[in-house]
Amino acid sequence: MKKLALLLLVLTTPLFAQQVSVLRFDPPDPTSETGVHAHVHIPNFGCGITGATVTRSGSIIGIALQPSVVLCLVPSPADITVDLGVLPAGVYDVVVSPGQLLSAIAEAELDVRDGNPPFTVSPDTPGSATIDLVGNANLRGTTGVHFGTSAAEVVSVTANEVRVKVPVLEPGTYDVIVDTLPNPLRATAAYHVPKADTRNPAFYERVLFPVFWSGSGAFGSVWRTQVTIHNGNDFLITPPGLGILLPLGPTVTAIATADDTRPNGAVEILSRQANARVDIGLNVRDLSRDAQDLGTEIPVVRESQLYARPFSIASVPGDSRYRVTLRLYNLDGPTRFGIRVLSGSTEVLPFTAIVLNADASLQGGSFAVINDLAATYPQLAGKSSLRIEIDPLIKSGARAAWGFVSVTNNETQHVTVISPQ
Repeated sequence: MKKLALLLLVLTTPLFAQQVSVLRFDPPDPTSETGVHAHVHIPNFGCGITGATVTRSGSIIGIALQPSVVLCLVPSPADITVDLGVLPAGVYDVVVSPGQLLSAIAEAELDVRDGNPPFTVSPDTPGSATIDLVGNANLRGTTGVHFGTSAAEVVSVTANEVRVKVPVLEPGTYDVIVDTLPNPLRATAAYHVPKADTRNPAFYERVLFPVFWSGSGAFGSVWRTQVTIHNGNDFLITPPGLGILLPLGPTVTAIATADDTRPNGAVEILSRQANARVDIGLNVRDLSRDAQDLGTEIPVVRESQLYARPFSIASVPGDSRYRVTLRLYNLDGPTRFGIRVLSGSTEVLPFTAIVLNADASLQGGSFAVINDLAATYPQLAGKSSLRIEIDPLIKSGARAAWGFVSVTNNETQHVTVISPQ
């Protein structure tokens, strides 16, 4: 019956943002030494699919879906994961078509970088005035550097490092070539200039700040959210996001305090290269009780920590001494999640659809909140050790879902965070 309830939920839930075709890659930033899978989601694709074939001609990769020959009354979505294997470094155009037809029903760029490049490019996205090319090879004889066909001004050269000023480039992914004798050195798909409204997932990743708000709350509380960020890189980072994280120089630590305009959290976008050495802390504090409480740490969620599968939040109290709030996020747009709640092995709330609405601060993502679980679902009151099962109903293979519970003591206003681990 539980599986049937979930099935009915899926069948009766509008697909919202999933009405468009989706093509994603796992991992989003493959190299020439790692395999890559393509996740394909096509809504209303006839009567389903039985498989897919992959062909590669130069920089074009074709995925031909094999439609089912079984008749059906209602069109069903096509959801399939296709193994593209280990690919040579390069920039590929991946095209999904129905059967052997040439019409594209989904298309995306796939950037595969060198698994063992002759030198590294740092930073590998715009933001810094100069770029360092660091390699094990002898670079002292460098006579020039090109990003694609565009020459870069060389600032300095040492035995294993060349510093350049990046030329003016159109959006795209570029090979970087160092002219040395006897042969030039090339790092394939090593530098990326993003389009104004999109960030290539091979070079950028989203970071979720689940709470970023300051203002008055219940029982006289005065909440303040602060972000502390340390840039451990040796280059400037310039997040192209909402201004939560300002441009930050090398090895610099900064603090940002939230205003009252992002009550449902926020998403920033950082380059993957920079994010590997960025440390972030997020603290929520009740200033009216400043002497008793230093606040509560809220998880900052990298894209790799998001979910493309059902997940649970355990050990949630149903005690009337606390206000229990559930917050849900989907970074890929408006949708619905399914939730159910158990106390031990007993189901106390069957699968229920929760609508997540778009929020501009989440940069294309969506959000839902249930402010008082026991008040919203009275059957939970007084129950102990609740476990909330969350099914994001994701069909595109995207890591986009997350959620957490905040438990606020009605007397002290102290907040405890319970998050999926």
